[in-house]
Amino acid sequence: MMAEPTNSDLESLRAEVARLSKIVSAQSAQAYSDVRERASGVVEAATPIAKKAAHVARAEGSAIAQTAREHPAAAGSALTVALLVGGAIGFLLGAASRQEPEPVRRRYW
Repeated sequence: MMAEPTNSDLESLRAEVARLSKIVSAQSAQAYSDVRERASGVVEAATPIAKKAAHVARAEGSAIAQTAREHPAAAGSALTVALLVGGAIGFLLGAASRQEPEPVRRRYW
């Protein structure tokens, strides 16, 4: 049979658990700090790129809108062609992904 743990054993275990808790807490705080710094760096690096992309998209959208105002028939035709092409691609993809039905099994007895 095992001997009963003494008070000094229990105190020793409690002290060890407290020490390990402090170590884990310190490591968690350091990991959080590292992740936060990296995320901040990513955001700072991405902000100018996102602003430039938004500016370019706005400029291109304005150019497309101006062209559509100047040539409404061409814009309507281009939209119709794009819709037809998209519909055809969707139909072909749907037909290609359709599973073949299982053949009917006939029993001859």
